Amino acid sequence: MKKVILAFLIIPMIIVFSQLALAKGEWQISPHYGIWSLRPIEPMIEDFMGDTFEAAFQELIEEYSDVIDPSGEYSQSVDFGSSGKNMALEFRFYPGGQDGSFSIGIAVEKSELEVILDCSAKYELADGSYVDGSGSGILLWQPTSYHLSFRWDLVPSWRLHPYIGFGAGIASFKGILAYEAIVEAYDASTATTTIELISEEINLEFLEYTEPKITPLIIQLNLGFSLEITENFYLLLDAGIWNGFLVRGGVCLRV
Repeated sequence: MKKVILAFLIIPMIIVFSQLALAKGEWQISPHYGIWSLRPIEPMIEDFMGDTFEAAFQELIEEYSDVIDPSGEYSQSVDFGSSGKNMALEFRFYPGGQDGSFSIGIAVEKSELEVILDCSAKYELADGSYVDGSGSGILLWQPTSYHLSFRWDLVPSWRLHPYIGFGAGIASFKGILAYEAIVEAYDASTATTTIELISEEINLEFLEYTEPKITPLIIQLNLGFSLEITENFYLLLDAGIWNGFLVRGGVCLRV
């Protein structure tokens, strides 16, 4: 992981310092804060998960039709949610100086991204027997990531002007995956109830030691606006894709 990060940072630094030889470029330093989520596609994820669970249950009934009565009534509910935050410090270089449009940026970012899945299902027979299960899972990813991005300021001479950028980053595996489930089964013929509880918490850092090596990749594409407050001080606001959807704001100082 360290070798990948080193190579990821050295390449853009070579590009930047080769441009410095022209003695024309300007630096921009920018801290920013953002809110992350998957909200625009959460309904699609819920539908997909619901269809997957139902199809898996129907296959189970067909496979064990000699044991499970296929005439029972099946019902389920699925609820998916996501939230997160992102903080970063970015150093950006404009080879063309103050009037330049293109820039290359290097950023260190710290994020906390959370997705939650809650679901329940029940299968009930005519005699009153049933199996009722519910469970929840949470994936909490807290990566430190290193980003290389390219940006174009559109009409940079305007005090308020738009910009578009894209890039990628590599991240750590810091985080946890936790889940718990409870299943209650009632047999009407014997009037007995059985309850089973399952829970587990997994530290994601074990993935750093698996073979083949896996490096988490973050893809970003954003559209935003820059507002000049003073000659070298700006406010930034943008939104876009960041392994999900990210809205962020910040300030920047040109030196």
